[in-house]
Amino acid sequence: MATSKERKNQLIAWADETIKKSRIYDKKNGEIISESYNGQIAAFSVSVALSGLKPTMAVYFSDKSSSEVDKSKVVELLADMYNKDKKGNMPPEEFYNKIIGLTPQEEPDARRVIIEYAIALKLAIRTFKFKKS
Repeated sequence: MATSKERKNQLIAWADETIKKSRIYDKKNGEIISESYNGQIAAFSVSVALSGLKPTMAVYFSDKSSSEVDKSKVVELLADMYNKDKKGNMPPEEFYNKIIGLTPQEEPDARRVIIEYAIALKLAIRTFKFKKS
């Protein structure tokens, strides 16, 4: 098993790759399509801590908010991080259903891992340029 420092470095590398191939990244201009994604990604782990993993996933996946950006794209980023970590190919909807279906015994470990992914994404996204509004 990788050390904590090695795991953090790996997660940040995966986050960088994940962002660059995502729908929030404009490959042509080399920038994130909206600065709001910086805030939405940063707010994800805080929301998990305050509201819980399942409620946060439900809000982000359904994206029934007044936000100017599509929060479900954050779930797509997390699913891609999960796939890199577990060497899988789970679509975002299946990933969402897996999280929502966790037992109370499984949830604490999943919560810790999802927060790790969110923090890595938060750190990585800050290295990108953002499209000016």
